[in-house]
Amino acid sequence: MATTLESIKKEIIAQKEAQNGELEDLDIEGIDIGQFDNQSANLIQQHQNLVSLSLVECKLKNLEGFPKLNNLENLILEANQLDGQAISYISKNFKQLVCLSLADNKISTFEDLEPLKQLKQLQQLDLADNPISQLPGYFNKVFQLIPSLQVLDNKDKDGQEIELSSGEDELDESDDQGGKEGDEDEEDEFDEDEADEDDESDPKPVKKTKK
Repeated sequence: MATTLESIKKEIIAQKEAQNGELEDLDIEGIDIGQFDNQSANLIQQHQNLVSLSLVECKLKNLEGFPKLNNLENLILEANQLDGQAISYISKNFKQLVCLSLADNKISTFEDLEPLKQLKQLQQLDLADNPISQLPGYFNKVFQLIPSLQVLDNKDKDGQEIELSSGEDELDESDDQGGKEGDEDEEDEFDEDEADEDDESDPKPVKKTKK
């Protein structure tokens, strides 16, 4: 049976090859990491071009020894065992974050979220299936707590569902449906430019697990 280190290395090699040798998006799921040791952290840390990192169902109990990634914008840590200490660590070490998902963890209080105020670029946050999501006034209080936030648990400030994009095709499809008859060419050209700008400035994570 492959060790944790071997499993991580295998994923990195395969995904780097799929991304033409430039690893910007690493998706690891179901590998029993628990807590990073120096070797496993270094495997990931040497890829400083990473913009998106997903560690889903990896039995993470804390983020001690977590890889230091200076350019990270998307961080998905769904279905682990993380509490408020993890949020404190994330806020200190990943200042560029735009999207953060901690769905299905152990975040329990509004005080746990206080450090997220430090993330001035944070636009999307997912705390679904955490104890905190059951507290009275949860939705409005989180938006009040984090001024930069635009999307919480896949909903905007008005409670409207937001579709997180998994590619340009979905953006194009939604744009086409929204265009008016008679102005299709004009609208399509505008929407494509707008979608390109959004892709550069507003990275969107893909949901890995249930809401």
